[in-house]
Amino acid sequence: MADTKTLILGILISFSSVASYTQINVSEVIQESQISQSQENKLYFIDFWATWCGPCVYAKKMLTVLQKQHPKDFYVISLSDESASLVERYLSKRPSELAIAVDDFGNTFNTYNIISRPQGVLLNAKGEKLWQGHPSDLSSQMVNRFLKNTTSRVSVSDFIKTVQKIPLIENDYTLKADFELKEYKKEVSQLEVYETDAYLRLRGKLDKILGYLTKTYEGQIDVSENANKTYELYVTKSYKYLKDYGFKVINKLNLQLIEKQIIGEVMLLEVDRPNFWDTKQIDWGKNGTKYLLGDTDITADNISLNELSYLMAEVLETPIVVSTQTKDDLYSLHDWQLHYKYYQFMESNLLDYGISVSKTKSSYPKYIITKKAP
Repeated sequence: MADTKTLILGILISFSSVASYTQINVSEVIQESQISQSQENKLYFIDFWATWCGPCVYAKKMLTVLQKQHPKDFYVISLSDESASLVERYLSKRPSELAIAVDDFGNTFNTYNIISRPQGVLLNAKGEKLWQGHPSDLSSQMVNRFLKNTTSRVSVSDFIKTVQKIPLIENDYTLKADFELKEYKKEVSQLEVYETDAYLRLRGKLDKILGYLTKTYEGQIDVSENANKTYELYVTKSYKYLKDYGFKVINKLNLQLIEKQIIGEVMLLEVDRPNFWDTKQIDWGKNGTKYLLGDTDITADNISLNELSYLMAEVLETPIVVSTQTKDDLYSLHDWQLHYKYYQFMESNLLDYGISVSKTKSSYPKYIITKKAP
C-alpha cells in the first residue's frame, strides 16, 4: 500500500513539474524559429512587439543577432497582441528568422505589465523571470551569465502552448457615426494606427491623435496636462479631409484651440520638378499600416507628401515646412522609401524625388489646446 502511495505521489509530482513548465499561452504560432538549433532550452526570451512599432524593427534585428550567437539553450519568441493575418502581412514585407506568435487575448502582455514596446522578458525553464527591459539592452555576455547559472531545460512545445486560435473577422467593427471617440483605459506609449477598408483606428495620447489627424508635428501641439488623456478613435473611411476630424475631436471634448506663430529652426522641403514614385512600387494590402518607421528609414505605401513630411517631422523632431507648385504635389498618393538618419543621405534621397531640403529659420504655427472654462 505504501509503495502504491509513493508511486501515485511520484506521478503527481512529475505531472505537476511538467505542467508548471507551460509558461506562455499563445493563440497561434505564426512561424517557428529558423535559427534555434535546440528543442530543449534553458532560457526563453519573450520579445513584446507590434506591427505599428517603429523601434521594434531595430530591436528585432538585435535579437536576431543574439539568437544566432546563442542557437542552443536560448530561444527568442516575438509576441504580438494583434491579429494573425495582420502579423503575417507585416512579415511578408519585413521577414524575420525569429519565432513569431500571437498572444492569447493579451494575457501574456498583462502578466508582465507591458505598456511600451519594444519590451522583453527573460525567463528560465521554470518560468522564473530573470530580467526585463528593452531588448537591445540584453547583451550576449548577460545571456552567457544566465546560461551558466541555469541547469533546467524545457522543450519549446512544453513551454509555449497554443490554447486557442482567435478567429479573424475583417472589418469586424461597425461605426454608428462618421467618427467615434472614447477614453482608452490602457496606457499607450506610442500612437497605434490601424486601417481597414471601412475605418481608421487610432489609439494614443490626445496630442498624438491630433497630430496624426492634422499631419502636424507633435512638438507644435501643446495640450494641457489635464486634457491630454489616452483615447481610442474610429473614423469612417468615407472621410474627405481627415484634418476636419481633428477639429471634431476638439469640439467633442469641449476644448479650445489657440494658434500662435513661432519663429524658429525648421526643415524646408521645396518641390520644383517632382519625380515621385507611383503607387505600384510597394503593395502591403488594404488592411493594416501604411508606413513603417525604422531606425534609419521611412517606408510607406500610398501616402502623400503631406503625410511623409509629418512622419519626417516626428522622427527628426523638428517642424517641417513644405513648398510646392501645386496642391496635387502635396496631396496625391505615392510610395516612398526615404533614409532620414544621416542628413546627406536624406538630402540625396529627396533629390531623387525632385525635392530639395534645407535647414533655415521660418515661422510656423503652434497650437495651444486647453479645456474651456466652465
